[in-house]
Amino acid sequence: MRTQKSMTGINTKITVLADIIQKARITLISDNPYGKLSLDITRRIILICILFLYKQGTFTKYRTATLSDVLMELNLSDNDIFGLKEETTLKHIEISGALNDILSICQYAGWRDLIKYSLESLEYDSYEYFNVKLSRGIRSTNKKKKNQGIYYTPTDVVDFMVSQCISHVVPDNKNPSILDCSCGSGVFLLQSLNYLEDMCNPKHNFDTSICLLKKCIWGIDISQSAIDCCKIVFLQYYIENYDEFDYRLGEVWDIINDSFFVGDATNLQSIISLHTGMPAEFDCIVGNPPYVSYGKDSNLFIPFVENMMTYSSEKSYSALILPLSICYSQGKDYVKLRNKIEDDRVTWIFMNYDRSPDSLFGDQVKTRNTILFRSNHKNKPAVFTTTLQRWTSTKRDSLFTDYMLCDISGMSLSKNVPKLSCEIEKQSLNLLKYGDSSLKELFSPCYSDYPLVISGTAYNWICAYDHLPLSTDKEGNDYISGTTKVYHLPDRESRDFCIALLSNRITYWYWVVIGDGFHLNASFLTEYHINKNDFTTSQYKELCQLGALYSQLIQEHPTISYNAGKRIVNYCHWEAMDIIKRIEKIIVTAMNLPDDFVSYIEQWYYNHVYCNRNYEER
Repeated sequence: MRTQKSMTGINTKITVLADIIQKARITLISDNPYGKLSLDITRRIILICILFLYKQGTFTKYRTATLSDVLMELNLSDNDIFGLKEETTLKHIEISGALNDILSICQYAGWRDLIKYSLESLEYDSYEYFNVKLSRGIRSTNKKKKNQGIYYTPTDVVDFMVSQCISHVVPDNKNPSILDCSCGSGVFLLQSLNYLEDMCNPKHNFDTSICLLKKCIWGIDISQSAIDCCKIVFLQYYIENYDEFDYRLGEVWDIINDSFFVGDATNLQSIISLHTGMPAEFDCIVGNPPYVSYGKDSNLFIPFVENMMTYSSEKSYSALILPLSICYSQGKDYVKLRNKIEDDRVTWIFMNYDRSPDSLFGDQVKTRNTILFRSNHKNKPAVFTTTLQRWTSTKRDSLFTDYMLCDISGMSLSKNVPKLSCEIEKQSLNLLKYGDSSLKELFSPCYSDYPLVISGTAYNWICAYDHLPLSTDKEGNDYISGTTKVYHLPDRESRDFCIALLSNRITYWYWVVIGDGFHLNASFLTEYHINKNDFTTSQYKELCQLGALYSQLIQEHPTISYNAGKRIVNYCHWEAMDIIKRIEKIIVTAMNLPDDFVSYIEQWYYNHVYCNRNYEER
């Protein structure tokens, strides 16, 4: 499953399979009312049933079956899988009902690729799991999941990240050490093994394969459930790919047991010290660490990035998928991390992805992300970035091939990592960001008759008006969004000038480059260093006139949307595009931007909004 055009459909199917797994757990408990089965025991028995499904591959209804029967069918009777060998009372518990539930999974197309994602459900007991209501096809609001910051990564994202890492290190090292510090059910590590097999074991020799497994694959997770699932996923791999598995299971299981550990990777050194066979440094550190905010200052993913710096080998190539906030958050730990990256004498690559119109993790899990690469492999110190990429499901196949890297080496990362794609953007950013004064310096400290209304969110343009649009709540009362800000200017000209400077594509582009592409924070008005002093008297007067014309024209073209009973009024800025273009030409001239930036920003904006769709399709 290397191509995924509809992450939403795939996520929905993963949830269907997860529901079956949890129902099987309920059946197991109800069929053994006197067994006093713990959460860990039921999880491990269900995992063994799933392993059996992989071996059988077809649906056959069982009238009666015990755990001993399944272990015998799997040739596991003599092996202490999950420590169950000593649990003699468990061998005779009835599992036919649970087994039949599990076996029904094979009726769903693509289950072999998707089931490893569904194993996440075993993190929770059945009551907790089914208490989470379905929303848009998935169970996505579980409090534990939100607190732990768990997002399981789509296969095409995993494939891209792993292929980049493995392809860079394998030519010089046939046995690279690969670590996932938050391995979950093992999708990154399993794909790593797949690539190693393709490159280093093309004849698919079993001994070579388990040698690669032993030397190369290492996984850590703070969750025992995740480690259990990861071990089964790797056993499944050998069931599917090697006939020798049946009679060499003990050997494989011992390697797997020595490769995956429960532990807190924010203290990676303690884990390495406890496991003497584990490398002290790694050629690839890959994964999707947990995202958990600690207020505005920090996030749980930050020490996972620091692990890339501390525990990577001299010829390493590593990758993590992170929240986009790594590029722009002003929290103190984010700033410290960017400063460390700037000082790190290797190559860093920030590949940036928006959440609209489609999201990397699917429409049910809307996130903005950065795939962060760190290369210490034949590279001089450098930093590269991409624009804030947007796409549609029909364009997802080209998501990891049609991108442009912009070299921003030498630019300070302390404030932000700019999202750029080419030299003209880099040049224009440098000309705009170092002005003497900001727009906000024009604002009046007290109420005036000249309000400037700015929406706190921006989809395709910055909403700056000379009045509050007449929106209403579900009771019909006047409604103002909590993120909308009302500022005041000392006179009409200043207010119209501000509207002109905010309501154009150059300013919108600048905001996308330094921000998150959605939330327009008040700090932007301070960080946008362009002001009245940057223009001649005639340019300033013309901008004031254009700002007033813009405000007048858009009011003739209102747009109305409804959300949770609220009637939201906005305006269609497309109708004012001729005015916007005139504003942009003045800005380009006054700020000495490249002559072709006017045409460039028009094409950039078109691609950003339409994501390569035809205009007629909108």
